[in-house]
Amino acid sequence: MPYVSRNSSGEILEIHNLPPTNNAQWLEMNDPEVVEFLHKIQTLDQAKQVLSFTDHEMIRVIEDLVDLLIEKQLFIFTELPDAVQEKLGVRKRMRKNMETLEDLVGDDSRIF
Repeated sequence: MPYVSRNSSGEILEIHNLPPTNNAQWLEMNDPEVVEFLHKIQTLDQAKQVLSFTDHEMIRVIEDLVDLLIEKQLFIFTELPDAVQEKLGVRKRMRKNMETLEDLVGDDSRIF
């Protein structure tokens, strides 16, 4: 889910993980303009920014893949290195805590 910043001509200048301004526009990663922007990357800093953005998406993909492999009993969680187990466990607990908070707050902002 990239947010894009545009110049006065409407060309994409930057891609962001979160909206940097109120007028940032959200586009799909496969949007033709985003794809064209990615093909025009000229500097190392731009390449690092794009890689950093996709890293966030890949982290979730890897977590889901590990969960699926465990669910299908293709390997056991404890077969992973201790550091990996810890990192996955922390993220799983954080996500669960966020879901619990969202359930407590809910969509209804009324008290009664």
